[in-house]
Amino acid sequence: MTFWSTCSAMAVIALFFVIGNAVSVKSRGYINSVLVAVIIFLVLMYTNIVPADICTTSGLAGMVGTFVIPFCIVDVSTKLRLKQLKKEWKTALIIVVATLGIAVICSTVGVAAIGKARAIGAIGPLGGALLATTISQQMATAMGASDVAVFVMIVLVLQMIIGLPIASICLKQYIKSARKNGEFAAYAGVMNTGSLDGAAESESRKKSGIAKYLNCDYWVFFKIAIVGFAAYAVGTLLAPLTKSIINATLCYLIFGMVAAELGFLERSPLQKAGSQGIVYFALFSLLLSTFASVSFEVLISQIAPAIAIILMAAVGMLLFSGLLGKLLKIDPWLAMGISMCCYIGYPGSQIVAEEVIKGSPELSAEEAAACSQLIIPRMILGYFVSAITSILAASVAVGFMF
Repeated sequence: MTFWSTCSAMAVIALFFVIGNAVSVKSRGYINSVLVAVIIFLVLMYTNIVPADICTTSGLAGMVGTFVIPFCIVDVSTKLRLKQLKKEWKTALIIVVATLGIAVICSTVGVAAIGKARAIGAIGPLGGALLATTISQQMATAMGASDVAVFVMIVLVLQMIIGLPIASICLKQYIKSARKNGEFAAYAGVMNTGSLDGAAESESRKKSGIAKYLNCDYWVFFKIAIVGFAAYAVGTLLAPLTKSIINATLCYLIFGMVAAELGFLERSPLQKAGSQGIVYFALFSLLLSTFASVSFEVLISQIAPAIAIILMAAVGMLLFSGLLGKLLKIDPWLAMGISMCCYIGYPGSQIVAEEVIKGSPELSAEEAAACSQLIIPRMILGYFVSAITSILAASVAVGFMF
């Protein structure tokens, strides 16, 4: 009897991410939990303690290849509310322009420096979402470019390390500038304690007689699947007509947003159905299976170009967002700090803002409260917008990778 079975493999993979999460919590989010999990896996795999095909044995890889990605994209797209975007449209626009800055740098300087496939493939992960990275990774795998598939995953796990200190510096400079200009003191008198993340917003809808019979997880799955099927059908139909600029991935995103706004889908439907954990667990396992497909030498060879493209894209992001900040009459330091949400994700975007505020002893209690209201909600919203725009960017960019 062999030790490695579906359950034992899944338990070991889960343990990798448990340890990664513990390290991330202990470091207040400054150490990426995914990075820790990947390092543990690589050490154990290259020393032959765990098999390279552990994700296949666990069954998680099979889930990713079927329904996980469509369900995840639809789920993510439901989190963004048009009401939020109308209220904080400047924050959303900063992220969009920052993503544009990433795309411009990657498609010009990046292509010249590290090659077309890697530079274009990096647009998705640099934009800020695991799902966007998965889109690039799957295209590279389909084209037999395992080195590129590993490269985009390395970009994903390293960009937070570079993004956190940059975001911290930008936000600290903004706090100094805003305090000097009296912005916090002026804002303290008109503070709005409402949250922008939408998590606490309650949506009360009257249920019809039949609604109580449909109040179950299966009904939620049915609706996600229907939206996914409609998106797949339209995307598949339009892909050849638009040279794959409009494709199934992009349609998953659009259809999910529309379905949520119309009330057909709940916000975060996977969470409502109690299945978000296992679905995203399967998605994270894709990271490990990608790294398992290459030798140690190939893995090492991809680190330097990954760091190079992260730094180059950061320059584009900061430049584009800083200039936009001036045009929108937003402090350029704040705009650049918001743009780094693309790199640091969530909860990193919120944690870095909180840490910077706590680490500013010159702020009075009133100023610190005003500062929190001005920065933290924008950093949270920045993450949600970056998750959407990165998927959009990746779905378009993969058509030009090879």
